[in-house]
Amino acid sequence: MTGREAGAAPWTSERWWTERGRWIVLFGLSALWLAPIALLGSTSLKTPQQLYDPTKILPDPVQWSNYRVVLFEAFPFARYVMNSLFVSVLSVIGDVLSSAFIAYGFAQLRFPGRRVLFLLMIATMMFPFAVRMIPLFLIFKELGWINTYWPLIVPSFLGTHAFFIFLLHQFFLGIPKSLLESARIDGANEIQIWWRVVLPLSKPALAVVAILAFEQSWSDFLSPLLYLNDRSLYTLPLGLYSLISGDDVAANWHLVMAATVTMILPVVVIFALAQRFFVRGVTMTGLKG
Repeated sequence: MTGREAGAAPWTSERWWTERGRWIVLFGLSALWLAPIALLGSTSLKTPQQLYDPTKILPDPVQWSNYRVVLFEAFPFARYVMNSLFVSVLSVIGDVLSSAFIAYGFAQLRFPGRRVLFLLMIATMMFPFAVRMIPLFLIFKELGWINTYWPLIVPSFLGTHAFFIFLLHQFFLGIPKSLLESARIDGANEIQIWWRVVLPLSKPALAVVAILAFEQSWSDFLSPLLYLNDRSLYTLPLGLYSLISGDDVAANWHLVMAATVTMILPVVVIFALAQRFFVRGVTMTGLKG
């Protein structure tokens, strides 16, 4: 008997749950989360005949040509990807800059009514898009922006995402005030402090906002559906929807799943590359110096 075994505490049911049970729970929850992803990938490799065959859980034979059809034949995939990238990249830039600018004002500047305005801004998170949908549509119609990308891009530059502002506000509170005061003593104005001091120190939080903003814009279906009429302007979610809006919908589900896999890959890749910043940004948000 080794010293470790001799000095070890008795193996009770409580200790077993502490040491092993949590891993079983985490494994079970992970399996539940991954099950739809596995079904998505499996269905994307099936033939139309295998879709409704209960004995064909896994594709047999595997039909890799589904991805070729989606990428080059079923619909103008490359055009829709470029449209989505154009909208998403500009939306990310707008969300990051506008949210950081507004959050800096709330976190580091003192002006009358600051707390009231901050609470009103937070309150806007309680109103879903469905409440604002018709008023926004009427406004953009009066501006002549229907069937353009302006309604999908311009709001991002106006600080319309209260959650992003709140997230960065909490992060900016942790920046030492002495550092900002030193910059002011050196003659820097508030814009220079925000651009040259605050933003470089806030890369983890900005990465979180960028990832969330990209995911939101990339997968947005309702807004493009409202404002875009020309098929050449469709984003990828609308293009994917065209696969299930034809006469033979049942025969296209394997292509829909293949297109869905290709659609979620960019988000997965971006998150994998920026995971370190994402975790660090979420962890550090809310810490005050």
